[in-house]
Amino acid sequence: MAQPQAQEARIRLYTGDYCPYCRMVKKELERMALPYEEVYADADGRQEVIRLSGQRAIPILTIGDEVLVDSTYIIRELRRRFG
Repeated sequence: MAQPQAQEARIRLYTGDYCPYCRMVKKELERMALPYEEVYADADGRQEVIRLSGQRAIPILTIGDEVLVDSTYIIRELRRRFG
């Protein structure tokens, strides 16, 4: 069962169509039934990705004002916080 903070914190995934690591994070979010907003970094979100993380790499997940990078770390954090 998801903890209450999942609904309170706004989750946003910066992703791309051809990113296998993004798909892994997306599958985990869906498996955990966590609501999230998807931002396509390939289109309009590239500058936002760089602003958030200082790099071009995706996926990037934001939970409220917190920025998480690296798919392995993101999945581990999702499970720790909401699993």
